[in-house]
Amino acid sequence: MSLQFSDVVFAIAPVFMLMIIGNLLRRNQILDEAFWNLNDKLVYWILIPALLFNEISQIQFSPALFGSYAIVILGGFFSVILLSILLGKVCGYSGAISSSVMQGAARHNAFIALAISGSLFGAEGLAIGTSLMAILIPVVNVVIVTFMVVVLQDTKSNNSKPRLTDIVAELAKNPLILAILVGFVFSVANAKSVPIIHETTRMLGLGAIPVLLLGLGANIKVRNLSIKISPLIISSVLKLAIFPLIVYFVSDYFEFNTTEKIVLVIFSCVPTAVSSYTLAKQLGGESELMTSIITLQTVLSFITIPLILAFIT
Repeated sequence: MSLQFSDVVFAIAPVFMLMIIGNLLRRNQILDEAFWNLNDKLVYWILIPALLFNEISQIQFSPALFGSYAIVILGGFFSVILLSILLGKVCGYSGAISSSVMQGAARHNAFIALAISGSLFGAEGLAIGTSLMAILIPVVNVVIVTFMVVVLQDTKSNNSKPRLTDIVAELAKNPLILAILVGFVFSVANAKSVPIIHETTRMLGLGAIPVLLLGLGANIKVRNLSIKISPLIISSVLKLAIFPLIVYFVSDYFEFNTTEKIVLVIFSCVPTAVSSYTLAKQLGGESELMTSIITLQTVLSFITIPLILAFIT
């Protein structure tokens, strides 16, 4: 399969168009901030968990294939984490700045990746993308939170440090992780079409991606970009260029078909997750820098994603 730059642009343009529409709705106050806050909760607690459960519960998991996906995508993930830590030491960043650079380099907006995968490859792209989300979401949350607790432990007073038990409790009630686990149980039990449950989650899932993309667009605030240039550059280069290149070259060692290989790269080259800001604020990281990283990477990805996909094919 050969994807030209123009082919990719036309295929993923609707994804970014929905984000632009969401941004315009927010900027022109057609829908106010209160709406977008409620929208984010609806997506996080209901729509995306429904989509994840429905897709994962119907996947026939192959341990060998699942393991191959994990080696490739997590290989890239841990590589950029190590590089971000190394560069943070070299540049003399504080723990707070290093944690934001690390989140910017290693976390991923899996929902944009899922939308692009579905736009390019339909049901097959969604199935592969959902499998990657099942791998990434639990691992990324555990690794990132643990790293941030260690790095930021000296930035807060003893009274305000997050306790490990609190963090574990937060992860245990994460709706995305729970949806993945329940979906996996249904898949293993071969309960792939349970009356009412699957139809309800299917209908909710249909609205998940467009509503999510509108909300992501509404959260982009270009005017909030900070002037901390080097952390912005390091995190963006690691996330939008180094991560996908590592994944692309590592995937050559496995017998993936073209669609699998492209979806793996898509999940590695999307911008960092919007939830990175919430985590930075909660644990004492550089939340303003995190906002700038999220905004810059999202804007740059309009160009870098088509370029990378055209290059690898």
